[in-house]
Amino acid sequence: MLYRIKAGARISSPLLMGLVLAACGGGGGGGLSSETPDQPTIELKPGGYATTIAFDDGSSVDAATLLSPSGRFVVLVDFDDITSGILEYGSGGTITGIGTDYVFDGLSWQTQSGTISGEAASSSSATITATAPGYESTSTLERDDQYSDLGVTLATLSGTYTMDVPGVTLSSVTMTSDGILTGSDETGCVFNGNVAIPDPRYNVYEVTYSANNCADSQRNGDYFGIGAYDPDFGEVQFAGTGNQVASFFIGSK
Repeated sequence: MLYRIKAGARISSPLLMGLVLAACGGGGGGGLSSETPDQPTIELKPGGYATTIAFDDGSSVDAATLLSPSGRFVVLVDFDDITSGILEYGSGGTITGIGTDYVFDGLSWQTQSGTISGEAASSSSATITATAPGYESTSTLERDDQYSDLGVTLATLSGTYTMDVPGVTLSSVTMTSDGILTGSDETGCVFNGNVAIPDPRYNVYEVTYSANNCADSQRNGDYFGIGAYDPDFGEVQFAGTGNQVASFFIGSK
């Protein structure tokens, strides 16, 4: 599960930790040239990354990041602190992107958006800086290869899963082999959407769904999320964000 990827406990709410792939041009001809040679392409593989976020005051927090083959990502610090974003790719391993952090302050959800920049050192590791007004952090990412390379299919995900976590709303989600997602929770929310697998070689899938009829109207709306499957426990997990609210589901059959 994602909490296996996390190395420790939540300390405070960060802005965002990103990951990236870097693309560059092809080779040139022979002979002498004053042009700078093309730099090799470095691309982070899709999957789950253990993420450590360091702050200017010397504190740090551990998180789990999921990177989709589509370039979109989510960062899970806890149920009430989730970041989502999308990446842009530069030459020689450079990283750029944007993201939004969703934090529940005990009364309502708050959001903060910012930018990311950094460098991918290899296909399994990167260091990035997140910047927002009055905020900066530096994060390191290390891929969990064993977990990430399990692969996943819609047939594998097919089933009904229940999330029964102390202090979290009881919820149920059904995924079908043709990619349909339905569900509900004990507050009255009804979920309808779809599941897609960008690349079955990697343990990453994407979900798009709507929440309706929620007792808390702030939770109604459309969501996009990224998830993974844990075969050892028969669990699905996905973190999603909407216009105002973030959501994390972890359920077993």
